[in-house]
Amino acid sequence: MKTLYEQLGITPQASQTAIQQSFFRLARKYDPNNPANQGNAQAREQYLAVQIAFRTLSNPDARANYDRSFQKQSPMQRYKRPGAAQKTASAVKS
Repeated sequence: MKTLYEQLGITPQASQTAIQQSFFRLARKYDPNNPANQGNAQAREQYLAVQIAFRTLSNPDARANYDRSFQKQSPMQRYKRPGAAQKTASAVKS
């Protein structure tokens, strides 16, 4: 699972300008109204994820809350993918 920063392709130290520039670039790329993305479910998912990341990171209070909650997690929790433990356990049994 990507962090909101990774979703926008920026670092946690990114400025508001960098957040906005990255958002506009990615929003254009994944825009569901773009003829190249018509019927592309993956592009729509990316577009929505980019919007959520931008809404959170462009708001200073929401960004601070996100950063605090992210820092409380262990490194394993930050990057844990849903279902990864089950897949690993079933692979070991085989």
